[in-house]
Amino acid sequence: MITAIVAGAVLVSLIVFAIILGPSRAMHIAAAAALNIAVDGFAEDPDPHHIPVLDLAVDAHLLDSLQADLPWSGGDNVRAILTDNGVAHKVKFRYRGVVTPSHFLGGKKSFRLSMKGSNPWLPYRKVNVINPKAHNLVNDHMASWVAGNMGVPVPMNEMVFVRMNNADYGVMEMYEQVDGDFERNRHLGSHEIPVLKGDYPSVSDRTVPRGRTLWLDAAYWEDAGAKDTSEARAMLRKLISVLVPDTLPVETHRDSIAQLIDVDTWLRYEAALLVLNTIHVDQYHNQWLVLNPRTKKFYPVLWDALLMFAPPDEPLYYVNDAMSWWTYHIPEWRLQRDRVAYEALVRLQREGEFNARLDEVIERMKPSVLADRNKYGNVTLLAEDVHRVSVLHVIGSLAGLRSSVATHWERTLRRLEANDVQVKRDSVLHITARSEAPIRLTWSGPEQAVAVNGQAVVVEPHPMGWSYVLYRTLKPPPGGKDHPLADHQRLDVEPLNATVHFEDGIPASLVITNAITDAAVE
Repeated sequence: MITAIVAGAVLVSLIVFAIILGPSRAMHIAAAAALNIAVDGFAEDPDPHHIPVLDLAVDAHLLDSLQADLPWSGGDNVRAILTDNGVAHKVKFRYRGVVTPSHFLGGKKSFRLSMKGSNPWLPYRKVNVINPKAHNLVNDHMASWVAGNMGVPVPMNEMVFVRMNNADYGVMEMYEQVDGDFERNRHLGSHEIPVLKGDYPSVSDRTVPRGRTLWLDAAYWEDAGAKDTSEARAMLRKLISVLVPDTLPVETHRDSIAQLIDVDTWLRYEAALLVLNTIHVDQYHNQWLVLNPRTKKFYPVLWDALLMFAPPDEPLYYVNDAMSWWTYHIPEWRLQRDRVAYEALVRLQREGEFNARLDEVIERMKPSVLADRNKYGNVTLLAEDVHRVSVLHVIGSLAGLRSSVATHWERTLRRLEANDVQVKRDSVLHITARSEAPIRLTWSGPEQAVAVNGQAVVVEPHPMGWSYVLYRTLKPPPGGKDHPLADHQRLDVEPLNATVHFEDGIPASLVITNAITDAAVE
């Protein structure tokens, strides 16, 4: 019976959409519509919600007025009531999202709530409630969890079930709007702090704004925190000035940048971008700078990264923005980023932390997903094709997310662990490598002079005695650019060919390891 209904629904929908759109798009849209009716429509009554329920009341006439002028009405606030456990809270409601059609097309529209000092989500007072961009509903939610698991600052992020004007609106993603309360919300301080937002310009003249290269000019960053941002803006201008490559040594740039940013947090952030495998943080948008009032240094907040929004060929060193470029060109920072990423991948993939967390999230959401008859998402690669989808889309997309995550993470682990290294010892040490990890040399005994390819190098003290890392050279592919402000760059690892001369001869205690994994390479 159900099969016949599905087939009939698909046929009717296909005829209508094919006339309007053509056969390929029509097939996707018609199938999605039919599955929503047939599959979701026959779902049994689900269990009670296990995720928070957001119960809103907004004047229907005001909603109609806002919807009639979307996306341009996205900045217009109207009064609304948020009810929690029988208590009514006055809030402000507005739609949001101009650049991304899934925010404002279809029957599930993204919005923002501004709440007062008394609300059920304290300490948070401003939150975004988003129609999830992926059919699996949890892509950005899981990306935020992964990054937070790696020690990266992230907004509060929760999956919720929304009811609006006594009708089910469906499963949505709710997350904190970053602002001057970011540290106060985490009980790290009691005052507003300077926060700078790097994103597309605000909408004006009812046109979609063009992106600006954020790390080119401090004026492209918007104030989003404390009223007095003079100190933060002066620091940002200084930071941008030292990101411009010149004839000064890399070490000079490194030391200047380190005076302005929290290096450890920033490298964890860069490591998270590799683990998440995303290009959705770039030169133009999704950037936040928080000025830590204790250290007087900037730290980033991961925002809207999108898990597995992958660059072509999924390189180890994709340049998301100017800060990524400098991370890769400062060898010891690049190594620290890679070690953080490797440690996270072992936990998330090899030890199963990611799948365990995803299973928990799915189990909590299951009753709400089954109850949601208002699922909307992109059903083709065209941004405007936002249509109803079904629980089968959710299931298939979740399977795809698991598969793509496992594939990328295992491939990345293999690349970081690879030890395609040849070592020849005679009067000197000759090392060649085609794998991509840097090589660490460690030995005990008295200090001695060391030269690599004829150039004297500085060795570092080590618990074993002494250490030196043979860092790898990065170059863009043929035709590529190697500049901090260039778009969509990648840097590839050059083969290693190093001759190491020890003044007193090769130490008998010499140990050669992969500098990322610490595994012996011979």
